[in-house]
Amino acid sequence: MGKKKSPEKLVIAAASAGAAVGAAYLALGNVIFNMTMSKKSIAKKIEAKQGTYNEITQRGMEWFEASNPAKVKIVTPRGGYIHGEIILADEPSDVWVIVVHGYTGSPKSMGAFGKRFHEMGFNCLFPHLCGHGDSESNHVAMGWDDRIDIKAWVDYIINEDPNAKIVLFGLSMGAATVMMTTGEPLEPNVVCAIEDCGYTSVWDECRSNIKDAYSLPVFPFLTAARSATMLRAGYDMKKASCIEQVSRSVTPTLFIHGDKDDFVPFWMQERVYRAAACDKEKLVIPGAPHAEASTVNPDKYWPAVEKFIRKYI
Repeated sequence: MGKKKSPEKLVIAAASAGAAVGAAYLALGNVIFNMTMSKKSIAKKIEAKQGTYNEITQRGMEWFEASNPAKVKIVTPRGGYIHGEIILADEPSDVWVIVVHGYTGSPKSMGAFGKRFHEMGFNCLFPHLCGHGDSESNHVAMGWDDRIDIKAWVDYIINEDPNAKIVLFGLSMGAATVMMTTGEPLEPNVVCAIEDCGYTSVWDECRSNIKDAYSLPVFPFLTAARSATMLRAGYDMKKASCIEQVSRSVTPTLFIHGDKDDFVPFWMQERVYRAAACDKEKLVIPGAPHAEASTVNPDKYWPAVEKFIRKYI
């Protein structure tokens, strides 16, 4: 029989094994973070999307560029600068729509929405969200840090136009950003909000995708990504919750979703709608996959959106 190892050696061996497991766990989280949350990865994903946009989105992007939007930057309470682009109405207007893009989106990719609001006679401000485009942040915030930035944009608009009536509009991650923003104390100039296919929480959205799209288990993949996100981006996927935010909201909100959405699952609409403490309406677009409600049935979508806005301005 061999010698028994001393308790001290067993403790050292166990600690070494634990350290190795911990290092591997953190490394896994960092790999996932780098692939999905880093600004570098987002830039690559945006580049890969070029030439894949539908006709309506492409025309909207062309309109955006032809409108020569004014580039603006302001200081965010989080520190540093945030960037946005403005297209003013053809005639003077006190109505402003903050048009918020989604994951791997951009101000230009929201041109089709901006064009519609422009035709309604409204000014539009298009922010660059964290980790996207002109943003100075090196990571995606999935709406959580962005909510602070949207509040800063609200203050900027009010400073420029004290009589401003401000509408918050967002698509996908931008919709989550809008919902998260409404859970914060807002100036009364913010008259209403519209979210199109936003998620219940960052954790729920990532869990849905890692299981359904990639067939991977939550542990260790998503739990490791959560740890890496807390360490590198400073927020917790579970605490970044639209459900919690809308439960505190006093901003009238229109909740929109396509019933064929399997990226931000359709069931999420009902969860956030029920949780909302504000005046609220719900719009379901039959047959619409993710982020395509406005293109699948524009004749239902846009009259509902305009009616909702005009109710509060």
